[in-house]
Amino acid sequence: MTSDSSESFATQTRVAVTGASGFVGSWLSRILSEEHQVYALVRDTSKLNKISGLKNLSVIKGDLGNWVNFIMKDRPNILVLNDWAGVGSADRNDPKQSENVERIRRLTLAALDAGVKTIIGVGSQAELGPVGSIISEIQMDNPKTAYGRAKVNTRLAIEELIKGTEVRFIWMRIFSTYGPLDEGSWLIPNIVDSLVNDREMVLTKGEQQWSYLHAYDLASAFRTVIEEPGIKGIVNVGNPQTLSIHEVASIIGEILEKKELLRFGVLEYRSDQVMRLEPLCETLTDAGWCPQIGFDDGIRQTIDWLQKKPLKSLQTLGGKTLDLKLPSRL
Repeated sequence: MTSDSSESFATQTRVAVTGASGFVGSWLSRILSEEHQVYALVRDTSKLNKISGLKNLSVIKGDLGNWVNFIMKDRPNILVLNDWAGVGSADRNDPKQSENVERIRRLTLAALDAGVKTIIGVGSQAELGPVGSIISEIQMDNPKTAYGRAKVNTRLAIEELIKGTEVRFIWMRIFSTYGPLDEGSWLIPNIVDSLVNDREMVLTKGEQQWSYLHAYDLASAFRTVIEEPGIKGIVNVGNPQTLSIHEVASIIGEILEKKELLRFGVLEYRSDQVMRLEPLCETLTDAGWCPQIGFDDGIRQTIDWLQKKPLKSLQTLGGKTLDLKLPSRL
């Protein structure tokens, strides 16, 4: 274990985050460690460049057994169950998705035995399948992939385990997220990579209306639920203001001055294509949260990070300057 924590945090909230070295986990660790003591639970093979040097952060490396032992011994106040194997599109129907359920079940049991007061699970829009209307927090489960079914089963397993206890359980149902530190095989990194390398990017017509939330706003949503003790249950985490895929790709093309490489309408929509992702985030907005990063500013910083360029400070919609000192892309 390595630690940069200070004595001033001895009485502060102690938050354990599993899967802390990845895109979402590293943003959670970065923003939560500004005000809380964070324990980053990562695998032995994990690269730590995205969380290295953060103040008030301790790294616990190891396998599931190490994580369980840490939870039982050190008894954090809050456990964020962010780790997940098989988040890429190629793994969405892998039968091994079900293995995530048992691993998170074991971590939840350890948390209950250790007296953890708040458990936060990380859900996904995939739990819902295609929805043609605004998505409320009471939307019925309707998963169409093994990934979506495993997310639903994980939530149900945690709910069953905490039944009859006083543990506060929040299920953060995440919609589309983007930002620096993301280099996965997702739409935005793929578009940037293709255009930067002068390759054509083939797309559908791009009529899909999706909710794109900057990772800073995502992490701020987690901070909000941690600091608002009355929040529990399913919480939608997304941008209520949607953009079409055509708009997203076109903005990237204009910034890179490669718009002519975008080939809209070449690909057909999948039979299970999600055409509308418009979440209603009532719990968060009632708590005073709202997205602070506009897409134009956020995507410019993301593009710079993906190209390994120096990053400018982010400007929030409220006029605040955010200098997050993000690590460069390896």
